[in-house]
Amino acid sequence: MKTTPLHSSWCEISCAKIEQNLRIALDILPAGSRFCVVLKADAYGHGIENVVPILLSHKIGYVGITSNSEAMAVREAGFGGTIMRLRTATFDEAVNALPFDVEEQVSTVEAAQAFAGLIKKRDLVIPLHLSLNAGGMSRDGLELSITSGRESFARIISLVGDNIVGICTHFPSNLTEELQISITRFHHDVNWVFRNSSLRREDILVHGGSSLTLVSGQKVGTDMMRCGAVLYGLVRQDLGFQPTMTLKARITSIGRYPQGSTIGYDRSSLLSEDKMLANISIGYANGYSRRFSDRSQVLVRGKQLPVLGKISMNTIVVDVSALTDAQVGDEVVVFGAYGEEAINVRTMEDLSGTIMADLCTDWGHRNPRIVT
Repeated sequence: MKTTPLHSSWCEISCAKIEQNLRIALDILPAGSRFCVVLKADAYGHGIENVVPILLSHKIGYVGITSNSEAMAVREAGFGGTIMRLRTATFDEAVNALPFDVEEQVSTVEAAQAFAGLIKKRDLVIPLHLSLNAGGMSRDGLELSITSGRESFARIISLVGDNIVGICTHFPSNLTEELQISITRFHHDVNWVFRNSSLRREDILVHGGSSLTLVSGQKVGTDMMRCGAVLYGLVRQDLGFQPTMTLKARITSIGRYPQGSTIGYDRSSLLSEDKMLANISIGYANGYSRRFSDRSQVLVRGKQLPVLGKISMNTIVVDVSALTDAQVGDEVVVFGAYGEEAINVRTMEDLSGTIMADLCTDWGHRNPRIVT
């Protein structure tokens, strides 16, 4: 007899909020610009299979991925539109991704030679996007400000120019002044490409700009923007975007402990008075970082209560003395809302020292996901 395990910690995924966030994003998308939904990291930990049906209902034609497993998941979920890889791939990756019709990036002569050979050998059509650094991230884009970069460009065009369908970049900063410099530089490089090749502007998709670019208020002037964070409500809640993931656990025991008791490893917390303490079924193995030790709060029955002591591998201790009705089995909101109260994005980012995209992808991979 097969038994379904009762989850000790889990992520609740709100498809209704994902759809609402998509509506808001499409409303503020510049006129004439296309929208590419970023599904990398298994849709930021939300599950590609949960997000693709929403995209299909809104006729989204482009998605961005990084890994072949993500490309396969997108196709298995029924997406028939364009899949773009949002980084350069190894040659073996690109070959392995052929059944999923992935459009790849190219920025080096070596990659162009490999693609040219594959195209000729198998009589294939592989759409390619020329990735430009444009003074930006300096990770896998072609830098046209230097002689070797311009020479590489000429060679790339000679090898795979007929397969180039797009020109792209990734802006490194969305601070107002820096973003405007990046936008200007990218368009300068794009114009140089058209002046120095047979590529025609009307045939090429020029794309750049992320979620933070979308909400920046800056005029980007690209044909398409590639956005993920807004879909999952990780930025600009003031514009109506709502977090789409809630992290939960359970109370597994409640006990009374006297003044002077120490809590957790290394006796990091000392009770100054008698307390009722609850053990909660989540820890750093579930993505609840040790950075939260003695600093964070959770929601029990809608009340914010402090986490005491160091975070253990699979448990934390919470002071429930302020509650008279807490019980073993109660759900605990570690991130998200309960009634009018919430452990919000700003709080989690301040405590963790990282961004919510980092936290959500981690939680979504370490914990079971339940669609609500």
